[in-house]
Amino acid sequence: MDPDGLALSRLTNNAAPDSSPSWSPDGRHIAFASMRDGNSEIYGMNADGSAPTRLTDNPAADREPSWSPDGQRIAFSSTRDGNSEIYVMNADGSAATRLTNNSAFDNAPSWSPDGTRIAFRSTRALPPGIYVMNADGSAPTRLADAGFTGDPSWSPDGLLIAFTGGSAVRVMAADGSGQRTLTNSGFVDGDPTWSPDGRLIAFKSNRDGNVEIYVMNADGSAQTRVTNGAGGDLQPSWSPANLATSGALAFVTQPPDSVDAGAVIAPPVQVAVRDSSGNTVPGATDAVTLALGDNPTGATLFGTTTVRAVDGVATFSDVRLERPGSGYTLLAAAAGRARATSNAFAVIGRGALAFVTQPPPSVAGGVAISPPIQVAVHDADGNTMPGATNAVTLALAENPSGATLLGTTTVQAVNGIATFDDLVVDRAGSGYTLVATATGLTGVTSAAFAVHLTFAAVDVGAVHSCGVTTDGVAYCWGSSGAGQLGDGFQASRTSPVLVKGGLRFVAVDAGFLHSCGVTTSGDAYCWGDNESGQLGDGTLLNRTSPVRVLGGLAFAVVNAGVGHTCGVTTGREVYCWGDNQAGQLGDGTVLGRMSPVAVIGGSDFTAVGAGYRHTCGVTTSGTAFCWGRNLEGQLGDGTIIERPLKLVAVVGVSDLRTVSAGIYHNCGVTCGWNGSGRLGDGTASDSGKTAAPVAGGLTFAGVSAGQFHTCGVTTGAAAYCWGGNDLGELGDGTSGVNRPSPVPVAGGLNFARVSAGFESHSCGVTPGGLAYCWGANGFGQLGNGTFTGSLVPVAVVQ
Repeated sequence: MDPDGLALSRLTNNAAPDSSPSWSPDGRHIAFASMRDGNSEIYGMNADGSAPTRLTDNPAADREPSWSPDGQRIAFSSTRDGNSEIYVMNADGSAATRLTNNSAFDNAPSWSPDGTRIAFRSTRALPPGIYVMNADGSAPTRLADAGFTGDPSWSPDGLLIAFTGGSAVRVMAADGSGQRTLTNSGFVDGDPTWSPDGRLIAFKSNRDGNVEIYVMNADGSAQTRVTNGAGGDLQPSWSPANLATSGALAFVTQPPDSVDAGAVIAPPVQVAVRDSSGNTVPGATDAVTLALGDNPTGATLFGTTTVRAVDGVATFSDVRLERPGSGYTLLAAAAGRARATSNAFAVIGRGALAFVTQPPPSVAGGVAISPPIQVAVHDADGNTMPGATNAVTLALAENPSGATLLGTTTVQAVNGIATFDDLVVDRAGSGYTLVATATGLTGVTSAAFAVHLTFAAVDVGAVHSCGVTTDGVAYCWGSSGAGQLGDGFQASRTSPVLVKGGLRFVAVDAGFLHSCGVTTSGDAYCWGDNESGQLGDGTLLNRTSPVRVLGGLAFAVVNAGVGHTCGVTTGREVYCWGDNQAGQLGDGTVLGRMSPVAVIGGSDFTAVGAGYRHTCGVTTSGTAFCWGRNLEGQLGDGTIIERPLKLVAVVGVSDLRTVSAGIYHNCGVTCGWNGSGRLGDGTASDSGKTAAPVAGGLTFAGVSAGQFHTCGVTTGAAAYCWGGNDLGELGDGTSGVNRPSPVPVAGGLNFARVSAGFESHSCGVTPGGLAYCWGANGFGQLGNGTFTGSLVPVAVVQ
């Protein structure tokens, strides 16, 4: 597209995802990643989308191509050696060479303008940061204070690097100094890319309710949205130089002086592609885009607004406007051509729509609005028109939370009434309205309504959280760098977003960087990070929406850990899948598995907890067993001996009902490394090789083990936490003060359940279905619409 968003042209068209475009320095080619052949590979094509050619071909995931300044090489990230590393290859795909080699996650390469260095993102030191290395992979250097970052992009003069820092676009000198923030929208901004002259930066943002492309000055001023599509627009890549203008466009069939509101403009508007002498170019097939120029009522141009010219003439056969008004003009644009503006015209209304069944004042998120909304087709006198069969379309008008209206949004009226019986609003908020439109009729806006969420449970991962409502609808919020929110995107969210797929869940569990759930039919679904096969779908591909776990098993519960996942079937058997380096899958091997394998001896179980390279479960008799890593005593057998090949009984406890596995400790079965006092036994000693009672004489109904802290709910519905408290994850109003025994969560709230995260936040659900979170919030994981942490519980947007 042009830098202002016009002349938009689709270059690829297939069922698989295409992403990460990168222009060649001469502007003639584009490299990109695609899964069109069943695996993520690097492809190249001409700049007009023709002649797509696969450049890599191996079972690993090859992604994120970046062209070298001389056009001879392409850097990219790949998992072909088992871990995401930076590679470089010739522009034709030959001679692929690995540049980085470590156990961390290296990705997002970006060449310096002189071709001597490559910037990239790496997790080799935490928090993740931007690194720079020589083009041969030598001398990797972490740039100062570049934590929680990604998407590096060099300025054309090589002096600056723009990057994503947290949820903002930031810039720094090429040595890491002088960092400053360019965007501060309060939403998720990222994917920066410089214009060839260094004056502008294009980036993505969800600040207007959907992920769109924006352009700003290089100092962060004049931030302007340039796309406005129904889907997510992201990963902009600026062409190397402005394409030269050759010839111009001209309207050869103008819009008539007046058209009916909602009716297709007839005769069809036609735009000619002309050369510099003003002659129509025979055989020209330019993609021509129509947009509104003068727009006195803020109308939208509907229909097919981008078409390819046929023999030099583009014909727009279905464009229309819904809003009456006068003084409209059309603007025609095409890449490399001077634009054209049409004559002015008017839009005249005919009849009107009216709501006969309004949306209720408050509806449940993710659930069909009931009773069904009905819209009547009225004549000019306000009477419902018997026999009218107009196609009526509903859309969100006021949309305070950036929600999406799901379901059948266009319905044919029956005897003058259009009934919408499956509409769903996917995000909580208040002040929503619906607008009804139909061809030739004046539209109407509904009464305002709210969307609420009533949670049955909330579970906490590393930097994200997930919950399931009383209607069985799954929502997640926080970071989604690996797709762990399940909404189809990789953008952080500061309030709950609907997990895609229309599934109904009985439970959802948030792992380290992935999430899993069990549906009402007993099927297990997972989404997010899949580097170790922890999604169980037979691949190592990350998923931004739920995929079904293979094997056809019926699960009662599934628990997501760090790199592996385990579940208990309705037949009380334990199955695990994913990382198995310490034998945490319990199948008698240390081989990773991309689909469920049965735990040897894992029968007659009622609960299971997957931690970091260890797993624990509870049998129907109340006996606890653990297996896998034991260097911190987390298996509870009185030793620190690894148990990769068998289950061992936990010493000193009986009659257990549940178990929660943290990173290095477990609760329910309260054993493991106790370096932060996370066992709650009143000490901070590393003495947890066997089970120890939590101090304080409290009677708990449920407990949850995190990384350095633990939380629980007493039988009296009071929440307590203990252990590490660096960022307020204990919720007692303090930070930096570890607690070796339980302290009450501040606020005096009653809780039905609580969950301690793998890092530094916690969440809970009240008996009335309200969700609260506390602790760190750098990725929006508290779900309260901000990125500001809290030392006490704050309400999740619901």
